[in-house]
Amino acid sequence: MKKRCFALVAVLLTAGMPAGSRALDRGPETIDLKERFQVEGNKKAVIFPHHLHQAGLACADCHQDPAGGGSLLVEFVNKSGVANDFHKKFCWPCHEEKKVTRGKSCSTCHK
Repeated sequence: MKKRCFALVAVLLTAGMPAGSRALDRGPETIDLKERFQVEGNKKAVIFPHHLHQAGLACADCHQDPAGGGSLLVEFVNKSGVANDFHKKFCWPCHEEKKVTRGKSCSTCHK
């Protein structure tokens, strides 16, 4: 059900845009963060829904280049434990600012 809601929101947010400018047309649809950033641990990998985040955010909200791609605004040094850089410096602050429901719950991202 949640996946359908996210997909519907993504479609609605891009409905009036010309095809070439749709955020959904840029970058991978999903990113395995555990694999991409060589995170070790027993927690399930976060399969980051890149396309859903693009629907509601500007590339510069996360990336150094305003056009997107390449380096992120945060460097992930601490990649272990609950106080890791993904949680403390990147994902959770944005989830709090955007008031994401259950935005700091493990099961929201680790599925």
